[in-house]
Amino acid sequence: MSGQQSFFASILALYTWGGVSVLLFFLFAIARFFERKSSRKSFYPLFILPILLFLGSALRYLFIGDFVGDLWGDLGRVMGGLLVGGLGYFLLTLMMGER
Repeated sequence: MSGQQSFFASILALYTWGGVSVLLFFLFAIARFFERKSSRKSFYPLFILPILLFLGSALRYLFIGDFVGDLWGDLGRVMGGLLVGGLGYFLLTLMMGER
């Protein structure tokens, strides 16, 4: 990939993961609202970790110039994804009750 194409791919990756982080912030806000209204622990501050991991990975890809095969960037995305999955499932069962 040429330098200009690589730069645009990095900007696109940053834009995409920035959008994902904004959506995760809404999940953080929902968990915070639920904890305050129901007085049940939702551990809402933990939702900040995947946001930071996704943004950190996107910034790493921006500076590396290639968003494929970077160990730390990929590890950040995997860890962020696992955290989102686990925290999202926990919040779902907390809000819906254990049926």
